[in-house]
Amino acid sequence: MKNRRKLFYLLAFVILLTGCKKDQYKMNEEFTLNFNKTATVKMDGEAYPIQFTKLIEESRCPPDVNCLWQGQVAVKIKINNETELDIGLHTTIPSTAVFKNHTIRLLEVNYDSKPTFGLEEHCSIKLRVDE
Repeated sequence: MKNRRKLFYLLAFVILLTGCKKDQYKMNEEFTLNFNKTATVKMDGEAYPIQFTKLIEESRCPPDVNCLWQGQVAVKIKINNETELDIGLHTTIPSTAVFKNHTIRLLEVNYDSKPTFGLEEHCSIKLRVDE
């Protein structure tokens, strides 16, 4: 009985560890950031928090709809709890921004399901900070 309990706790611990989402990233590493969540990126030996704070624009074609125009999407991020940057895809807002001589690149904007398309609270972005 004691061994089963130990095995149960060990398995529970392993499941918890594998289910945890990483929240600190290195330069040139892609990461996904959910709306209103923060990840940390190490730049020049210092850790900087990056938060996805706003869906500025979403005019892309919804899933399962045929559109003549691919549309635009733009988001706002906050770095180090003070610097706000706008980045976008297929828009006049550039897909990159510069912070501390590093390029922050917006790679994707996604939603957790088809019915939640366009809803900010269900949005996630994929970023990469380049050297």
